[in-house]
Amino acid sequence: MFNEEYIKVKLSLQMPEERFKHLVGVAETAEKLAHRFGADPQKARLAGLLHDIARDFSDDEMLKRARQANLPVSEYGFAMPLLLHGPVGAVMAREEFGISDPDILNAIAVHTVGSEDMSQLDKILFVADKIEPNRRHQNVEEMRKLAVQDLDAALLSCFDESIRYALKIGCLLHPTSVKARNAILYARGCYRR
Repeated sequence: MFNEEYIKVKLSLQMPEERFKHLVGVAETAEKLAHRFGADPQKARLAGLLHDIARDFSDDEMLKRARQANLPVSEYGFAMPLLLHGPVGAVMAREEFGISDPDILNAIAVHTVGSEDMSQLDKILFVADKIEPNRRHQNVEEMRKLAVQDLDAALLSCFDESIRYALKIGCLLHPTSVKARNAILYARGCYRR
């Protein structure tokens, strides 16, 4: 489906070593989760390899690339341009690596804040990004345990952790993340009337 070695060489030359290790860790984790939860392992691996290709851009560069690609930029994108690295990365995956599969491109695009209607691949990439072996945050072990049992429970835990972190550092909560979290709760019947 794709030339992984070519992609790895190109990525290793254009980003810091730690970011490259993260991409490989996410790719491997996403592939395992795809096997476990019935998604295409090759698509998951490729999405994992490419998900953060725009992650190290400055705020100005991120906004410039978003404008050049005619991506919609909300007030949250202007306030926190880093959140645009998913959509900008999807454009780069298409333009620089010839990725045309809409499932892969969408997973890359939504891995930063999620969406209300996440596909299985979207969920897998989102979770893999938070639990890959190089991650060391406070709740990572709990998330890893959930991820082998219940993908939606792991995803919910990832959203909870992201929201707690945003509150801790005093930054804006992206409303799409809140809506995505609520969509999981509704789908699981976990709400009060």
